[in-house]
Amino acid sequence: MNYLILLPVFLPFLAAIIVPIMKFKEKERNFFVGTAVIINLIIVMGIFYALGEGEIHLFKLNEFIDVFFKIDKLGILFTSLVSILWVLTSFYSMEYMKHEGKENKFFTFFIITLGVTVGIGFSGNLFTLYIFYEFLTLVTFPLVIHTESKEALESGKKYLAYSFGGATFILLGMILLFSMTNNLNFQPHGVVRAVSTDNFNLYLGIFISMFIGFGVKAALVPFHSWLPSAMVAPTPVSSLLHAVAVVKSGVFSLIRMCYYIFGVDVIKELKGNIYMIVPIIITILLGSFIAIKQENLKKRLAYSTVSQLGYILLGIVLLNKNAFIGALLHLINHAVIKITLFFVVGSIMYTTGKKNISEINGMGRRMPVTMWCFTIASISLIGIPPTNGFVSKWFLAQGGLTAGKIIFPAALLLSAVLTALYLFPVVTAAFFRNGDYENTAAKEPPKKMLISIVIITIVVVILGLFPNPIIYFIEEIASEVI
Repeated sequence: MNYLILLPVFLPFLAAIIVPIMKFKEKERNFFVGTAVIINLIIVMGIFYALGEGEIHLFKLNEFIDVFFKIDKLGILFTSLVSILWVLTSFYSMEYMKHEGKENKFFTFFIITLGVTVGIGFSGNLFTLYIFYEFLTLVTFPLVIHTESKEALESGKKYLAYSFGGATFILLGMILLFSMTNNLNFQPHGVVRAVSTDNFNLYLGIFISMFIGFGVKAALVPFHSWLPSAMVAPTPVSSLLHAVAVVKSGVFSLIRMCYYIFGVDVIKELKGNIYMIVPIIITILLGSFIAIKQENLKKRLAYSTVSQLGYILLGIVLLNKNAFIGALLHLINHAVIKITLFFVVGSIMYTTGKKNISEINGMGRRMPVTMWCFTIASISLIGIPPTNGFVSKWFLAQGGLTAGKIIFPAALLLSAVLTALYLFPVVTAAFFRNGDYENTAAKEPPKKMLISIVIITIVVVILGLFPNPIIYFIEEIASEVI
């Protein structure tokens, strides 16, 4: 029965191979891709219902080289989020990619990335996570350079350099850690035991090395610049990078490393989290400050992502229950909010070709439904009650107060003000400024794109109005590790 765990990891690989081989016509390919991601979602949910929690060793050479999959509550949370958002992104992409071209190539790597990301969620040990984490870089690289322009190729080089550079820090830490513990399996409270004066500095070095390594994909300043550069990719790719696959895999891996390898008590003893507080606060504030100055819509959202990821990282390193709950809530909430914002920006680019804020004056009259969805998502990202963004930031602020430092909620509050300063001008330009679109008839994006935008916006609203079921589930995860 546990072999079912492998299905949602490797089924997308099989589907991705079929796409270029079969040479589908557009409608056939879209039907195949849509069916594949929906079936994968059904399998994921079926496994969670049937197995609850399970594990399987796919290949084991020794205690270090062990490809090990395990389902636990954290993996269920992450993989469910990925699988659901992948379906919406798939249908959005079917329309959007028409004007980007090379659609078969795009959907081939798009589906493979789903399997790799599920593999990260199901990884039962650090070695398996590392393998899929590296593979994620390789399969998203063709998506980043999809247009094959000079700018795209340069961005791709930067993406590889940063990702493989971070992976080097991870690998170094993983090897040293195994030499100390002989165990890389994920388990609540971690596998590190008996920190002493003899190994204190080594454990601290391992923690910082791995935090920086995983922090690269989580856009930790100063290792963040690959993310805005990757905005040259098509908008569905931007959605994957910023909302679903890459940056959230970085955050998810940091949670695994902190709470399932080192453990809260060991990190507190090492004071490893203290060393990361300053770069995280800088990440939160610098991302917001730079976002305000960006005229390009996608670049503004990119730096917004840098800032918002800092919220999650802060929740991780505060090492208390409220902060941890806030971090996992914001992992989910930021994903659905940011994918909504990118979908809207992509729709503007698709229907009008406009990319800058100064070019969308009056856009709310042309695309009222689309821009209202942007407005709702913006209010949620700022954290105005009773939105989902408010719920997660409330827990993060409580976690900061629990840690005994007023600076943490103060930084969150300042960042919320800055978030309003870089998002509300877009809303103001669309609805309250006169421009090229003030007297045009309403013309929304094509149905597949608009329906995806409306559905994900409804999810944003529901998560704000009815957060308790997810909060209860996250509290169960928190009780296991803290």
